[in-house]
Amino acid sequence: MKTTANSVWLVLFLALVALIPAQAKDEVHLTYPSKVEGSKGKEREKLFTPWMSRDALAAHTEDMQKKGGQIIYFEYDSSNAQWRAIYTSKLKLKGPYSRWAYTDEKVMDEALNRESKLGLQPAFVVHSASGSFTLLMVSPDDLVAVRAELKALGVGEPKLRK
Repeated sequence: MKTTANSVWLVLFLALVALIPAQAKDEVHLTYPSKVEGSKGKEREKLFTPWMSRDALAAHTEDMQKKGGQIIYFEYDSSNAQWRAIYTSKLKLKGPYSRWAYTDEKVMDEALNRESKLGLQPAFVVHSASGSFTLLMVSPDDLVAVRAELKALGVGEPKLRK
């Protein structure tokens, strides 16, 4: 009886240990950030807002949404904590979205995983010259339309690995 009980506990323990690596495999990590085409840089530059603080960008985004504009691309300059963005009136996101900026790749990966677990997918992840990472996460229902807009701006999709 004691041997059978020990065997059951051993089997349960091994089953739990076997599950732990499976959970780690579900995490995603950035392999390659989105490619931002230099050839479309002049076109993008004309569409950007001026550089502004985070709070000013949030207020501007709210104003743009009231006018039918949707934030589609943004940059963060970590050297002076300033943001700028591009908006489009060609689409309106149906689902939730989030936008982030980080200066640490590990923290950015953590955000990618946290947002992915909430069901969002990365529309773009850009590693800027200032060293920051910016990412836009959108619902799967909006992903195709957002990536089409980004492609027109010369912003490719990121490559992730699990």
